[in-house]
Amino acid sequence: MNIVRKRTFSKYPDAVITYGSTTTPKRKEMELDKTHYNDAIVISGINTIKENPTNYFYYKQFRKKKRSLHESIPRKGRTQKNVLATRISKNTKCRRGFYLGDKVRYENQIGWIYGFAGGEQYGKECVVRDINGDYIYKTGRKSSRTIDFKSLVVICHNNNWIFT
Repeated sequence: MNIVRKRTFSKYPDAVITYGSTTTPKRKEMELDKTHYNDAIVISGINTIKENPTNYFYYKQFRKKKRSLHESIPRKGRTQKNVLATRISKNTKCRRGFYLGDKVRYENQIGWIYGFAGGEQYGKECVVRDINGDYIYKTGRKSSRTIDFKSLVVICHNNNWIFT
């Protein structure tokens, strides 16, 4: 939130800080449910509203790759700790022109690339999740979380923010 706050105040210098102790009574007075977008309505200064809006903008930040440069304890499956900061094949931010966080379409579903497959599928498949974090599976194969790059269509490239 500190980063978002700084960016907001640099872009909108006339913005005003408000707190939950102010928004909660006003939201209850306007008979709105407790949601982030309803809090935004209250914060905006609107005094009356005819209907509860159903459209909203959702975004979240994600990490591109492993940030630690060393391990103090060996992670699961290793006998030695990783002191050289070598990355496993699944821990890359790009493969075959696809990047972590890219918004993609698989058949009629929209999702974001969450990771890349390792092992025998190295370089051929990736893991895709929807905006709620649920895996998108191959059609007819509920056991396989990986999807071929060939069957994905890139909608847009995202840097560190996933939004819809």
